[in-house]
Amino acid sequence: MQSSLGKALTPLSIILVLISALIHSSWNFFTKKGNFPVEFFFWVFLWGVLFYLPFFIGFGVFPSLFLAPPLKLWWIVILSGFFETIYFICLIEAYRVGDLSLVYPISRSAPLFTQIWAIFIGEVLSPRGMLGIGLVMAGIYIISLKDFHLNNILSQSHRLTSRSYLLAFSAAIASSIYSVIDKVGVQIIHPVFYLWLINLSMTIYTGLYLALRKENPFWKVWDESKKEILIIAVLQNAAYFLVLMAMQTSKVSYVVAFRQAGGLFGAVMGIVLLKESDWKTRITGALILTLGLVLIGLAK
Repeated sequence: MQSSLGKALTPLSIILVLISALIHSSWNFFTKKGNFPVEFFFWVFLWGVLFYLPFFIGFGVFPSLFLAPPLKLWWIVILSGFFETIYFICLIEAYRVGDLSLVYPISRSAPLFTQIWAIFIGEVLSPRGMLGIGLVMAGIYIISLKDFHLNNILSQSHRLTSRSYLLAFSAAIASSIYSVIDKVGVQIIHPVFYLWLINLSMTIYTGLYLALRKENPFWKVWDESKKEILIIAVLQNAAYFLVLMAMQTSKVSYVVAFRQAGGLFGAVMGIVLLKESDWKTRITGALILTLGLVLIGLAK
């Protein structure tokens, strides 16, 4: 499978990632609308673990699943789970203080950082791919503007120091790191097993974080939001499983960049369904982002 490090996006990869992006933006929409706390996602990750157990037991791969993988995989799971937990905590806190149509696209700006980290696993990008990633980043920046007046564009640096922007960018950096780690992980073990291990790791990390913080009781959140927890657990697992499948056959830099179609979906959902403002700049940015995605899809 190591040769897949050098492949561009295949038509199947593009379809998988686009479906994933739509699912991902949908559960982010529900997260913003419901204003769910971090405790909510502890239950999401826990159910992400429990969903798979009946199938693993039925097919006789549990608990032997813990004994088969090499030691290297456990370090990968520990690191990926750590950065994915940071991503979720930053994203949830950003939604508490910012709009979906602004926070979500910025949190999806991982391609710039992924391009840097991917160098360490031997990926080299084509000029067309780099241009596409550049347009994705430009589109995400424009989405964050209030309008196209020069004064507002020049003053954007002040807005980038706000709590919502910093949290969203922190989520993007964490996302870029765990994406590269996960690319290595799915070369070692099947994405279904890998995703289960990541859910287990995130359940432990999130549980430790909440045990130290001690704000909302775990059971109270479960009692109030059972239905939403189960829906988002299914959506979140389905979305990332499709991404991991795409990573098996394509460059992580292109997969992560093309996945930013979710930024377009998220902007539209925020503007249309949540009635958020600044729709002209956000739609313009989303269209530029889409052009970048097309170039990434055509890159070799």
